[in-house]
Amino acid sequence: MLRVMNEPDEKMGVILLVDDQPESIHVVKAALDRHFVLKIATRGELALKIAASGGIDLILLDVVMPGMDGYEVCRRLKEDARTQDVPIIFLTSKDNQEDEMVGLRLGADDFIRKPSNPSIVLLRCINIVTYQRTKSELAQRNHELQQSLIVRENIERLSQHDLKGPLTGIIGVPQILLEADNLTEGQKSILKMMEKSGYAMLEMINRSLDLFKMENGSYLLNPERFDLLEILERIAADLKRSAATKGVTIHMMPPDGGPCEVVGEKMLCYPMFFNLILNAIEASNPNDVVTIQWSSGSGGKSVRITNSGEVPQAIRERFFDKYVTSGKKNGTGLGTYSAWLSARTQHGAIALDSSQPGKTSVVVTLPFSKGFSNPGFSALLHPAI
Repeated sequence: MLRVMNEPDEKMGVILLVDDQPESIHVVKAALDRHFVLKIATRGELALKIAASGGIDLILLDVVMPGMDGYEVCRRLKEDARTQDVPIIFLTSKDNQEDEMVGLRLGADDFIRKPSNPSIVLLRCINIVTYQRTKSELAQRNHELQQSLIVRENIERLSQHDLKGPLTGIIGVPQILLEADNLTEGQKSILKMMEKSGYAMLEMINRSLDLFKMENGSYLLNPERFDLLEILERIAADLKRSAATKGVTIHMMPPDGGPCEVVGEKMLCYPMFFNLILNAIEASNPNDVVTIQWSSGSGGKSVRITNSGEVPQAIRERFFDKYVTSGKKNGTGLGTYSAWLSARTQHGAIALDSSQPGKTSVVVTLPFSKGFSNPGFSALLHPAI
């Protein structure tokens, strides 16, 4: 503000003044002329024409004018795509609150009564023009960021696809070498490790491509009935070393009644629960316990993964959003997002429960019948992409 007042020769923008009273025009012109380029229209029809030509940052609009009054001019400006985003301040001698409400309902940004202190008129114009310009710049930057994100995702997807060809060839090399009869057991062990690592990398690429298909709704689900407990026990065994490094214990509570059969895809469930349990381990306090509990509801079975520590309040509402992470070194914010995608694709649900102080729980619900559809879970589902 001080910079503007100390450098009056620097114009801040273009204001269109619509008024038929010479005295009022003179007062406003004297107040704004040093800071804005001022265009003047004494009739509503002319104002519409000037505004539609573009380049207007703000319109100061009188209400009472011969022919088309200010309210009608405002209505037409807001109906025209070329002018609907230009801010409007009504200037009027009317002091009825109903008149002000009419103007604001039509889309005006402010209401100044005549006569008004010229300094007040100037300051209100500066505030609105500055706000409008900042909003436009933020909208443009947001658009550019969205475009950059689309380009990034396309490049990643193409890169993943192009990696599969060379990797398949690399995986084939250990298979060929293992057919030789002059290898030592140590050499065979190394080749088998290379082959296993290659297949693991290929599986990671396939999973990332599947995530893209799940995002755009083109993934073809191949559901089957299986025992989810077996997968969770395998994950717990695979993560035992990671948990031990932090002194964390994984405690799997026994299911309450019968097998833990669900309907879904094993190839989706393993990475989904692996990421969630690994997140729970990493978020836990040292020497604490990660618990895995079961429950059954109408049409589905739920797995509750609980760890010590709380999710920051600022990201709880966006916990399953893409790229959301907090306080995790090298975190991408894709683990919980991919878990949500996997649950949704399998016609299940996933939810964050932060109701217990000092604890965080993630609850995944999967159907145990192919015809599963329970409106009660709709509140758990993340908003559609």
